[in-house]
Amino acid sequence: MDEYNLQRLAGYLREQRISAALLSNPATLTWLTGYAPEIETGLSPFEGGPALSWWHEGALTLVVSDQEASAAQCHGVEVVPYLSYTFEQRLAGLQRQVQALGELLARNAHLTGRVGVEMGFLPAAIAAALRESLPHAEFRDLDGSFDVLRAVKSREEIGKVRSALKLCDHAQDYIRLNAVAGTSELELWGRVRGYMEAIAGTRLPIQADLVAGKRAANVGGPPSGYTIQDGDVLIFDVVPRVDGYWGDNAATYFIGEPAPELRKAYSLVWSALKRAIDAIRPGIKAGDLDQMMRLAIRDKGYQPYPHHSGHGVGTTYHEEPRIVPYSGLVLEPGMVLAVEPGIYLPGLGGVRLEEVVLLTADGCEILTKHLLDA
Repeated sequence: MDEYNLQRLAGYLREQRISAALLSNPATLTWLTGYAPEIETGLSPFEGGPALSWWHEGALTLVVSDQEASAAQCHGVEVVPYLSYTFEQRLAGLQRQVQALGELLARNAHLTGRVGVEMGFLPAAIAAALRESLPHAEFRDLDGSFDVLRAVKSREEIGKVRSALKLCDHAQDYIRLNAVAGTSELELWGRVRGYMEAIAGTRLPIQADLVAGKRAANVGGPPSGYTIQDGDVLIFDVVPRVDGYWGDNAATYFIGEPAPELRKAYSLVWSALKRAIDAIRPGIKAGDLDQMMRLAIRDKGYQPYPHHSGHGVGTTYHEEPRIVPYSGLVLEPGMVLAVEPGIYLPGLGGVRLEEVVLLTADGCEILTKHLLDA
Protein backbone atom coordinates (compact mmCIF):
# COMPACT_ATOMS: atom_id res chain seq x y z
CA MET A 1 0.00 0.00 0.00
CA ASP A 2 1.18 3.51 -0.73
CA GLU A 3 0.10 5.50 2.33
CA TYR A 4 1.07 8.83 0.76
CA ASN A 5 -1.22 8.24 -2.21
CA LEU A 6 -4.01 6.87 -0.01
CA GLN A 7 -3.95 10.08 2.00
CA ARG A 8 -4.12 12.16 -1.16
CA LEU A 9 -7.08 10.10 -2.39
CA ALA A 10 -8.86 10.55 0.93
CA GLY A 11 -8.24 14.29 0.85
CA TYR A 12 -9.64 14.62 -2.65
CA LEU A 13 -12.77 12.61 -1.83
CA ARG A 14 -13.29 14.65 1.32
CA GLU A 15 -13.14 17.88 -0.70
CA GLN A 16 -15.77 16.47 -3.07
CA ARG A 17 -17.94 15.31 -0.13
CA ILE A 18 -17.73 11.72 -1.37
CA SER A 19 -18.10 9.17 1.42
CA ALA A 20 -17.23 5.99 -0.48
CA ALA A 21 -15.86 5.01 -3.90
CA LEU A 22 -15.67 2.07 -6.28
CA LEU A 23 -12.39 2.24 -8.22
CA SER A 24 -11.89 0.21 -11.39
CA ASN A 25 -9.09 1.85 -13.41
CA PRO A 26 -6.07 -0.49 -13.20
CA ALA A 27 -3.76 2.54 -13.03
CA THR A 28 -5.63 3.84 -9.97
CA LEU A 29 -5.37 0.49 -8.19
CA THR A 30 -1.62 0.26 -8.82
CA TRP A 31 -1.18 3.89 -7.72
CA LEU A 32 -2.85 3.17 -4.37
CA THR A 33 -1.79 -0.38 -3.58
CA GLY A 34 1.18 -1.39 -5.74
CA TYR A 35 -0.81 -4.34 -7.07
CA ALA A 36 -0.35 -4.51 -10.86
CA PRO A 37 -2.91 -6.64 -12.73
CA GLU A 38 -1.50 -8.89 -15.44
CA ILE A 39 -1.72 -7.24 -18.87
CA GLU A 40 0.59 -9.24 -21.13
CA THR A 41 -2.24 -11.40 -22.49
CA GLY A 42 -5.19 -9.19 -21.60
CA LEU A 43 -8.05 -10.01 -19.25
CA SER A 44 -8.22 -13.72 -18.49
CA PRO A 45 -11.26 -15.55 -19.92
CA PHE A 46 -11.62 -17.12 -16.47
CA GLU A 47 -12.06 -13.79 -14.72
CA GLY A 48 -14.86 -11.27 -14.64
CA GLY A 49 -14.30 -7.58 -15.15
CA PRO A 50 -11.21 -5.66 -14.04
CA ALA A 51 -9.98 -5.83 -10.47
CA LEU A 52 -12.16 -3.58 -8.31
CA SER A 53 -11.43 -1.59 -5.18
CA TRP A 54 -14.03 -0.44 -2.67
CA TRP A 55 -12.91 2.54 -0.55
CA HIS A 56 -14.86 3.36 2.59
CA GLU A 57 -13.89 4.96 5.89
CA GLY A 58 -10.23 5.13 4.90
CA ALA A 59 -9.90 1.44 4.03
CA LEU A 60 -9.50 -0.29 0.65
CA THR A 61 -10.83 -3.73 -0.22
CA LEU A 62 -9.99 -5.39 -3.54
CA VAL A 63 -12.39 -7.70 -5.36
CA VAL A 64 -10.21 -9.94 -7.54
CA SER A 65 -10.23 -13.47 -8.86
CA ASP A 66 -8.75 -16.25 -6.76
CA GLN A 67 -5.93 -16.44 -9.33
CA GLU A 68 -4.87 -12.90 -8.41
CA ALA A 69 -5.68 -12.93 -4.69
CA SER A 70 -2.19 -13.86 -3.47
CA ALA A 71 -0.51 -11.22 -5.63
CA ALA A 72 -2.88 -8.55 -4.29
CA GLN A 73 -2.53 -9.64 -0.65
CA CYS A 74 1.26 -9.27 -0.88
CA HIS A 75 0.68 -5.51 -0.89
CA GLY A 76 -1.10 -5.50 2.47
CA VAL A 77 -4.59 -4.89 1.15
CA GLU A 78 -7.76 -6.72 2.18
CA VAL A 79 -8.98 -9.01 -0.62
CA VAL A 80 -12.36 -10.50 -1.42
CA PRO A 81 -11.70 -13.29 -3.96
CA TYR A 82 -14.13 -14.99 -6.31
CA LEU A 83 -13.85 -18.32 -8.12
CA SER A 84 -12.32 -18.04 -11.59
CA TYR A 85 -10.95 -21.12 -13.36
CA THR A 86 -12.81 -24.38 -12.79
CA PHE A 87 -13.32 -27.50 -14.88
CA GLU A 88 -16.27 -28.62 -12.78
CA GLN A 89 -18.53 -25.64 -13.46
CA ARG A 90 -19.18 -23.40 -16.44
CA LEU A 91 -17.05 -20.31 -16.93
CA ALA A 92 -18.91 -17.51 -15.20
CA GLY A 93 -16.25 -15.12 -13.90
CA LEU A 94 -18.28 -11.96 -14.33
CA GLN A 95 -21.33 -13.37 -12.53
CA ARG A 96 -19.13 -14.53 -9.66
CA GLN A 97 -17.42 -11.16 -9.43
CA VAL A 98 -20.82 -9.43 -9.36
CA GLN A 99 -21.88 -11.75 -6.55
CA ALA A 100 -18.68 -11.09 -4.55
CA LEU A 101 -19.07 -7.34 -4.97
CA GLY A 102 -22.73 -7.52 -3.96
CA GLU A 103 -21.86 -9.36 -0.76
CA LEU A 104 -19.22 -6.74 0.07
CA LEU A 105 -21.56 -3.83 -0.61
CA ALA A 106 -24.36 -5.42 1.41
CA ARG A 107 -22.48 -4.28 4.52
CA ASN A 108 -22.98 -0.68 3.30
CA ALA A 109 -26.50 -0.88 1.90
CA HIS A 110 -27.54 1.94 4.21
CA LEU A 111 -25.14 4.43 2.57
CA THR A 112 -26.62 7.75 1.50
CA GLY A 113 -24.93 10.75 -0.03
CA ARG A 114 -22.24 10.73 -2.70
CA VAL A 115 -20.49 7.56 -3.84
CA GLY A 116 -17.75 8.02 -6.41
CA VAL A 117 -17.34 5.52 -9.25
CA GLU A 118 -14.73 5.10 -11.98
CA MET A 119 -17.32 4.17 -14.59
CA GLY A 120 -15.12 3.89 -17.67
CA PHE A 121 -13.77 0.43 -16.81
CA LEU A 122 -16.96 -1.10 -15.37
CA PRO A 123 -18.93 -3.80 -17.20
CA ALA A 124 -22.63 -2.95 -17.33
CA ALA A 125 -23.46 -5.90 -15.05
CA ILE A 126 -21.22 -4.54 -12.28
CA ALA A 127 -22.61 -1.01 -12.67
CA ALA A 128 -26.13 -2.43 -12.34
CA ALA A 129 -25.17 -4.44 -9.26
CA LEU A 130 -23.68 -1.32 -7.69
CA ARG A 131 -26.88 0.65 -8.11
CA GLU A 132 -28.97 -2.24 -6.82
CA SER A 133 -26.74 -2.73 -3.75
CA LEU A 134 -26.70 0.98 -2.80
CA PRO A 135 -30.23 2.16 -3.59
CA HIS A 136 -29.97 5.36 -1.52
CA ALA A 137 -26.63 6.61 -2.85
CA GLU A 138 -25.96 9.49 -5.21
CA PHE A 139 -23.33 8.35 -7.72
CA ARG A 140 -20.59 10.64 -9.02
CA ASP A 141 -18.32 9.80 -11.98
CA LEU A 142 -14.64 9.76 -10.99
CA ASP A 143 -13.15 8.98 -14.41
CA GLY A 144 -10.08 11.17 -14.88
CA SER A 145 -10.40 12.72 -11.41
CA PHE A 146 -7.04 11.39 -10.20
CA ASP A 147 -4.95 12.19 -13.29
CA VAL A 148 -3.32 15.30 -11.84
CA LEU A 149 -2.95 13.69 -8.39
CA ARG A 150 -1.12 10.75 -9.98
CA ALA A 151 1.21 13.14 -11.80
CA VAL A 152 3.04 13.96 -8.54
CA LYS A 153 4.82 10.79 -7.51
CA SER A 154 5.44 9.43 -4.03
CA ARG A 155 8.96 8.41 -2.99
CA GLU A 156 8.03 4.75 -3.48
CA GLU A 157 6.72 5.44 -6.99
CA ILE A 158 9.84 7.36 -7.99
CA GLY A 159 11.95 4.37 -6.95
CA LYS A 160 9.90 2.07 -9.18
CA VAL A 161 10.11 4.45 -12.14
CA ARG A 162 13.89 4.63 -11.69
CA SER A 163 14.08 0.84 -11.94
CA ALA A 164 12.03 0.80 -15.14
CA LEU A 165 14.15 3.58 -16.66
CA LYS A 166 17.37 1.76 -15.81
CA LEU A 167 16.08 -1.17 -17.83
CA CYS A 168 15.35 1.20 -20.73
CA ASP A 169 18.94 2.42 -20.59
CA HIS A 170 20.20 -1.18 -20.76
CA ALA A 171 18.03 -1.73 -23.84
CA GLN A 172 19.46 1.34 -25.57
CA ASP A 173 23.00 0.16 -24.80
CA TYR A 174 22.15 -3.16 -26.45
CA ILE A 175 20.78 -1.48 -29.57
CA ARG A 176 23.82 0.80 -29.83
CA LEU A 177 26.11 -2.24 -29.93
CA ASN A 178 23.97 -4.61 -32.02
CA ALA A 179 22.12 -2.56 -34.65
CA VAL A 180 24.06 -3.49 -37.79
CA ALA A 181 23.36 -3.72 -41.48
CA GLY A 182 21.94 -7.08 -42.55
CA THR A 183 19.79 -7.55 -39.43
CA SER A 184 16.01 -7.21 -39.69
CA GLU A 185 14.05 -4.99 -37.32
CA LEU A 186 12.24 -8.06 -36.00
CA GLU A 187 15.47 -9.97 -35.36
CA LEU A 188 16.90 -7.02 -33.47
CA TRP A 189 13.69 -6.62 -31.47
CA GLY A 190 13.60 -10.29 -30.50
CA ARG A 191 17.13 -10.09 -29.19
CA VAL A 192 16.72 -6.86 -27.23
CA ARG A 193 13.45 -8.02 -25.69
CA GLY A 194 15.06 -11.25 -24.52
CA TYR A 195 17.96 -9.23 -23.14
CA MET A 196 15.63 -6.98 -21.13
CA GLU A 197 13.67 -9.89 -19.70
CA ALA A 198 16.87 -11.70 -18.74
CA ILE A 199 17.98 -8.64 -16.78
CA ALA A 200 14.55 -8.26 -15.16
CA GLY A 201 14.32 -11.98 -14.41
CA THR A 202 10.70 -12.17 -15.59
CA ARG A 203 8.42 -11.71 -18.58
CA LEU A 204 7.61 -8.06 -19.18
CA PRO A 205 4.89 -6.08 -20.90
CA ILE A 206 6.83 -3.92 -23.38
CA GLN A 207 5.73 -1.40 -25.97
CA ALA A 208 8.26 -0.21 -28.53
CA ASP A 209 8.88 1.68 -31.74
CA LEU A 210 11.70 0.14 -33.74
CA VAL A 211 11.86 1.55 -37.26
CA ALA A 212 14.77 1.94 -39.65
CA GLY A 213 15.48 3.58 -42.99
CA LYS A 214 12.68 5.48 -44.67
CA ARG A 215 10.20 3.94 -42.20
CA ALA A 216 11.66 6.23 -39.53
CA ALA A 217 10.07 9.19 -41.34
CA ASN A 218 6.67 7.87 -40.20
CA VAL A 219 7.40 8.76 -36.54
CA GLY A 220 7.30 5.21 -35.21
CA GLY A 221 5.77 1.77 -35.42
CA PRO A 222 6.38 -1.82 -34.42
CA PRO A 223 9.35 -3.72 -35.82
CA SER A 224 8.88 -5.27 -39.26
CA GLY A 225 10.76 -7.66 -41.49
CA TYR A 226 12.70 -4.78 -43.05
CA THR A 227 16.43 -5.51 -43.24
CA ILE A 228 18.58 -2.67 -41.94
CA GLN A 229 20.88 -1.19 -44.59
CA ASP A 230 24.17 0.68 -44.42
CA GLY A 231 23.40 4.41 -44.23
CA ASP A 232 20.03 3.90 -42.50
CA VAL A 233 18.81 5.77 -39.48
CA LEU A 234 17.08 3.76 -36.72
CA ILE A 235 14.67 5.05 -34.06
CA PHE A 236 14.23 2.91 -30.94
CA ASP A 237 11.64 4.05 -28.38
CA VAL A 238 11.19 1.46 -25.61
CA VAL A 239 8.51 1.38 -22.92
CA PRO A 240 8.59 -1.55 -20.42
CA ARG A 241 6.45 -2.06 -17.32
CA VAL A 242 8.40 -3.16 -14.24
CA ASP A 243 6.57 -3.87 -10.96
CA GLY A 244 3.53 -1.97 -12.20
CA TYR A 245 5.40 1.17 -13.33
CA TRP A 246 6.45 2.15 -16.83
CA GLY A 247 9.75 3.39 -18.14
CA ASP A 248 10.33 5.19 -21.43
CA ASN A 249 13.19 6.57 -23.47
CA ALA A 250 14.10 6.96 -27.12
CA ALA A 251 17.27 7.30 -29.15
CA THR A 252 18.22 7.52 -32.80
CA TYR A 253 21.15 5.59 -34.28
CA PHE A 254 23.03 5.88 -37.57
CA ILE A 255 24.00 2.63 -39.29
CA GLY A 256 27.16 3.69 -41.06
CA GLU A 257 27.31 7.20 -42.49
CA PRO A 258 23.89 8.91 -42.73
CA ALA A 259 22.71 11.55 -45.17
CA PRO A 260 24.04 14.99 -44.12
CA GLU A 261 20.47 16.23 -43.62
CA LEU A 262 19.83 13.51 -41.02
CA ARG A 263 22.98 14.37 -39.10
CA LYS A 264 21.90 18.03 -39.09
CA ALA A 265 18.43 17.01 -37.87
CA TYR A 266 19.99 15.02 -35.03
CA SER A 267 21.96 18.06 -33.89
CA LEU A 268 18.86 20.29 -33.95
CA VAL A 269 16.72 17.79 -32.02
CA TRP A 270 19.47 17.38 -29.45
CA SER A 271 19.64 21.16 -29.00
CA ALA A 272 15.85 21.45 -28.63
CA LEU A 273 15.83 18.65 -26.04
CA LYS A 274 18.63 20.13 -23.96
CA ARG A 275 17.12 23.62 -24.13
CA ALA A 276 13.83 22.26 -22.78
CA ILE A 277 15.48 20.28 -19.98
CA ASP A 278 17.44 23.36 -18.92
CA ALA A 279 14.12 25.27 -18.69
CA ILE A 280 12.19 22.64 -16.72
CA ARG A 281 11.44 23.75 -13.18
CA PRO A 282 8.40 24.13 -10.96
CA GLY A 283 6.08 26.88 -12.15
CA ILE A 284 6.55 26.47 -15.90
CA LYS A 285 3.41 25.57 -17.84
CA ALA A 286 3.33 22.38 -19.88
CA GLY A 287 2.07 24.26 -22.96
CA ASP A 288 4.92 26.78 -22.75
CA LEU A 289 7.46 23.96 -22.65
CA ASP A 290 5.82 22.43 -25.71
CA GLN A 291 6.00 25.72 -27.59
CA MET A 292 9.67 26.14 -26.69
CA MET A 293 10.61 22.86 -28.36
CA ARG A 294 8.42 23.35 -31.43
CA LEU A 295 9.82 26.86 -32.02
CA ALA A 296 13.38 25.53 -31.70
CA ILE A 297 12.61 23.19 -34.61
CA ARG A 298 10.51 25.61 -36.67
CA ASP A 299 13.04 28.46 -36.37
CA LYS A 300 15.60 26.30 -38.15
CA GLY A 301 13.26 25.78 -41.10
CA TYR A 302 11.89 22.35 -40.23
CA GLN A 303 8.30 21.21 -39.93
CA PRO A 304 7.38 20.69 -36.25
CA TYR A 305 6.91 17.07 -35.25
CA PRO A 306 3.34 15.66 -35.43
CA HIS A 307 3.13 14.43 -31.84
CA HIS A 308 3.29 15.59 -28.23
CA SER A 309 6.52 17.09 -26.90
CA GLY A 310 6.43 14.92 -23.80
CA HIS A 311 4.31 13.28 -21.13
CA GLY A 312 4.31 11.85 -17.65
CA VAL A 313 5.11 8.21 -16.92
CA GLY A 314 3.95 6.14 -13.98
CA THR A 315 1.20 3.54 -13.65
CA THR A 316 0.45 4.24 -17.32
CA TYR A 317 3.06 4.92 -20.00
CA HIS A 318 1.46 8.20 -21.05
CA GLU A 319 -0.18 10.37 -18.41
CA GLU A 320 -0.23 13.87 -16.98
CA PRO A 321 1.54 16.15 -17.34
CA ARG A 322 1.02 16.07 -21.12
CA ILE A 323 3.44 18.43 -22.87
CA VAL A 324 1.06 19.58 -25.59
CA PRO A 325 0.03 23.00 -26.96
CA TYR A 326 -3.29 23.27 -25.14
CA SER A 327 -2.08 22.37 -21.64
CA GLY A 328 -1.99 25.05 -18.96
CA LEU A 329 -0.96 22.57 -16.26
CA VAL A 330 1.77 24.03 -14.04
CA LEU A 331 4.66 21.65 -13.36
CA GLU A 332 5.31 20.71 -9.72
CA PRO A 333 8.08 18.96 -7.79
CA GLY A 334 7.63 15.19 -7.86
CA MET A 335 6.35 15.02 -11.43
CA VAL A 336 8.17 12.59 -13.73
CA LEU A 337 8.30 13.82 -17.29
CA ALA A 338 9.45 12.29 -20.59
CA VAL A 339 10.61 14.93 -23.09
CA GLU A 340 10.79 13.90 -26.76
CA PRO A 341 11.12 16.36 -29.67
CA GLY A 342 11.80 15.06 -33.17
CA ILE A 343 12.30 15.82 -36.87
CA TYR A 344 10.93 13.57 -39.62
CA LEU A 345 12.09 13.85 -43.23
CA PRO A 346 9.99 12.05 -45.87
CA GLY A 347 12.09 9.80 -48.04
CA LEU A 348 15.07 9.93 -45.68
CA GLY A 349 14.02 8.93 -42.16
CA GLY A 350 13.68 10.71 -38.88
CA VAL A 351 15.19 11.60 -35.52
CA ARG A 352 13.61 11.44 -32.05
CA LEU A 353 15.48 11.79 -28.77
CA GLU A 354 13.88 11.32 -25.37
CA GLU A 355 15.02 11.83 -21.80
CA VAL A 356 12.99 11.40 -18.60
CA VAL A 357 13.37 13.91 -15.78
CA LEU A 358 12.15 14.28 -12.20
CA LEU A 359 10.95 17.74 -11.19
CA THR A 360 12.83 18.96 -8.10
CA ALA A 361 12.37 22.03 -5.92
CA ASP A 362 14.51 24.22 -8.19
CA GLY A 363 14.84 22.39 -11.49
CA CYS A 364 14.98 18.77 -12.57
CA GLU A 365 17.07 15.62 -12.35
CA ILE A 366 17.72 13.66 -15.53
CA LEU A 367 16.80 10.05 -14.75
CA THR A 368 17.78 8.45 -18.07
CA LYS A 369 21.44 7.90 -18.92
CA HIS A 370 21.39 6.59 -22.49
CA LEU A 371 22.00 9.53 -24.82
CA LEU A 372 25.41 10.45 -26.15
CA ASP A 373 26.42 13.99 -27.07
CA ALA A 374 25.40 15.11 -30.55
